[in-house]
Amino acid sequence: MKLVPLVVLSSVAVLAAGCVERTSYETPDESDRIGKLLLDQLPDEMDKRVRASLDGKVILHGYDVEAIEAEPGGAVTVVWYWECKEAPGPGWRLFTHVLDAKGRSRINRDKTGPIRKHFQPEHWRAGLFIKDIQRIKIPDPWPHDALELRVGLWHGEERMKIDEGPVDEQGRVKGPRVSVRAGKPISVEIPYAKSPPVVDGKFADEPAWSGAARLGAFGHTITGDNVRGQTEVRLLWDDARLYVAMSAADEHLQSKFEKHDDELWHEDVFEVFLDPRGDKRHYYEIQVSPAGIVFDSHLRAYRKNRNEWSSETVAAVARDGTLGDASDDDRGWSAELAIPFAQMTEGGGVPPAPGDEWRANFFRVDVTKSKPAYSAWSPPLRGDFHALDRFGAVVFQSPPTPPPATDAGTAKTDAGPAAADGKGETSK
Repeated sequence: MKLVPLVVLSSVAVLAAGCVERTSYETPDESDRIGKLLLDQLPDEMDKRVRASLDGKVILHGYDVEAIEAEPGGAVTVVWYWECKEAPGPGWRLFTHVLDAKGRSRINRDKTGPIRKHFQPEHWRAGLFIKDIQRIKIPDPWPHDALELRVGLWHGEERMKIDEGPVDEQGRVKGPRVSVRAGKPISVEIPYAKSPPVVDGKFADEPAWSGAARLGAFGHTITGDNVRGQTEVRLLWDDARLYVAMSAADEHLQSKFEKHDDELWHEDVFEVFLDPRGDKRHYYEIQVSPAGIVFDSHLRAYRKNRNEWSSETVAAVARDGTLGDASDDDRGWSAELAIPFAQMTEGGGVPPAPGDEWRANFFRVDVTKSKPAYSAWSPPLRGDFHALDRFGAVVFQSPPTPPPATDAGTAKTDAGPAAADGKGETSK
């Protein structure tokens, strides 16, 4: 379609503003669309009347919002109703900020919608009523239970002052708050191990781990944001055990605990939570510190710990740095865990069958030289590692199809994970 200069948007625009000048080029269809968004008068009804005055030049009378609840990956449509009392002048543009449930700015949607793309306030003239439609896509994942919108006008480093109306501490007009439903839990499929990995804390180049599931990046437990100190987790399983490998960047290795079931979570630690039935009952917590100390507990209900229970986990760690020495800079640590299913049968769902889904989560506490950092595979979005409703899902894949049997072949038995010190479990 041939592009033509837009001089007059439409007959509607002419009635509303006399002559509306534009300096950009539009298609005829776009010209007609913009013209339909310039109103002779405001609608009689709005979802919310605001009447925010911006420097006496522009009035935000209110807005309509499509829904008060949405979901990650979806969208919410908002219609802002503006009135131009006095031409703002060159360079003035609209902004829309999307905030999380805590009121923190997350993303900008300044350019979303036809008015934002083709008819910014720098082109407005006194007497215009503008219908500003925005369809705002919600990121997926969106690890928050709500979002809030803020709007206003900006020019370079300046925001147009709000003389009247609902304004926040950053000089933005307060818009709607939209609830965000929890989407499907984050999930991963765990391959069946071709052979048990050697549990020595060093897994990067071990062939047994090459086909393992890899979890996504860990996020801050409260905000879901990225955190310093990358954490990598891999998962495998067989008929007897769940295998977990973890590697963490860490500039300061710290853990003074020396005994099994010490309160490891006060310093550097990696934590595994498993809820086999996904019913928030009979779940399991297993931790390992960079010193190689293990904490484990069976919980029959939310925070109902039975620390006398033993998972009989085989664990080993490897450190790249000096434990407990704040005078130097460390590089990180890694851990491997072989967690027997045989110790987790109470409550059912254990051992898993191919295709079974458990709920699970993985956490890391990193005691830096300044303050602790808390991160998770599926961030709980609150200060509670036991937020069972925020656990992700792990699905156990089927074993690979065995090769055809030969007369000389013999059945392979599970020898269990080999521990680096020779003290690992074995089954005969």
